[in-house]
Amino acid sequence: MTTALDIGHVLARRYRLVERIDRGGTAEVWRARDLRLERDVAVKVLGAEADPAFRERFTTEARRAAAVIHPHVVVIFDEGQDGNDAFIVMEEVRGRSLRDIVAERGALPGGEAAALVGQIAGALDATHRADLVHLDVKPANVIVDEAGNAKLTDFGIARAARDSDERELVGTARYIAPERIEGRPVTARTDVYGLALVAYELLTGQPAFAGAENEDLLRDRLERGAPHPRSVDASLSGRVDAVVAKGLAREPERRYPTAGAFSAALTEAVNDETTQVLGPIVVTSAPRRPRRGSLLAPALLGLVLALLLGVVLFFARFPATAAPAPSAGPSGGAGVPRVIGLKLEAAITSLQAAGFNVRWNVSSASQGQSCDVVSQDPGAGTLAARGTYVSVLYIAGKDCTRKGG
Repeated sequence: MTTALDIGHVLARRYRLVERIDRGGTAEVWRARDLRLERDVAVKVLGAEADPAFRERFTTEARRAAAVIHPHVVVIFDEGQDGNDAFIVMEEVRGRSLRDIVAERGALPGGEAAALVGQIAGALDATHRADLVHLDVKPANVIVDEAGNAKLTDFGIARAARDSDERELVGTARYIAPERIEGRPVTARTDVYGLALVAYELLTGQPAFAGAENEDLLRDRLERGAPHPRSVDASLSGRVDAVVAKGLAREPERRYPTAGAFSAALTEAVNDETTQVLGPIVVTSAPRRPRRGSLLAPALLGLVLALLLGVVLFFARFPATAAPAPSAGPSGGAGVPRVIGLKLEAAITSLQAAGFNVRWNVSSASQGQSCDVVSQDPGAGTLAARGTYVSVLYIAGKDCTRKGG
């Protein structure tokens, strides 16, 4: 970067730099003040030392990002040149990246993760309707503001979906889709892959592909594919695991066709409160004429089957590992008690009394009474082992609990 960039410097006689937010190899992001419109903005500045390929991508970033209008996409206001420095002016989003949030909190509750994925999915669908592919969907490029709204940013390597001629492989290796590694055309499903990687990270607290970001990592990606979330956290449901696995399919045609379709499937999976205990028993046999003296055999066989079925149903209803259901209260039956609608303190007490551990976080929802629980995972009635963690989201309020979550 040029040495002139410092607090107080005014770009193009209009944007006064206030605070450096982030710095990369060739670009910086500043909090700045628009002196003409008297508003706070964020300014991304590219130094003169950037190579020609990077400068070309930078100059098209503003035009392509400005073509995407959506509440969950960072708005581009302006672009320009100040001496040897090119810059892009965008809305200021006060918040933190998903990368920093996961680094601090680890795995997020299923409902919260699905809500964030849904917001990003809306931004990506809008991107695809503008005939663009983002190509760099990752937690670091999603900012969550103070109200819990996710904003997709950094269209630096985005390009037109119809342009399949990619001259170089650009992006963070652990988030690059297999078709890009192989030099195949990119589509909306390329961004679905990136979104599924984000979902994996939110649900497990760690990236699907860790380790050094080099050619060996890319080669391993093609040979082995993505791991399943349940390999990290066995408490995740099979439905959630299957949805993420489909989003991470190696072949694009096997993935969800749109980001919205992936998000809808994930939301349905994390909100599924049903547990299949016993599949239907189907007995098939060719009709036979009973032999003389064997008329009692069907009755005896029926009695044995009835006894076996009774034993199976007994253990399905009262499994040895299941936490005891409370005799009265919000449970509505065996399994995880229903705590949605309770105050946080009462919800924690109910879950702990039923034998479960509890995690709780503030919900991004703004409607509801202070301290009310608005979401739980696993859902009410789900059969789960004693000691299983139940995650609840609640409306922020003063002194909701003194237990510390």
